Amino acid sequence: MVQLAALTSEEAAHNEWQQLSKRMPELLNGRQPAFSRTERDGHIFWRVRTSGFADIAQARSFCERVRAKGGGCSVADF
Repeated sequence: MVQLAALTSEEAAHNEWQQLSKRMPELLNGRQPAFSRTERDGHIFWRVRTSGFADIAQARSFCERVRAKGGGCSVADF
């Protein structure tokens, strides 16, 4: 999985996925979002993630392409 954003509400997380999908259709079309709630230092965040990578190298390559388009991305779980 890669993480594309962490926002303060579930609604904001869903809106972010929509915006990213419009901005980077060649990267995100065909991918499904994964939204998860987490708490850190007393604050609640909603993670925006996507998966479907064969290995960590593929996930890193995907993140490099997202960052080249001005987005945030980090490999989250493998």
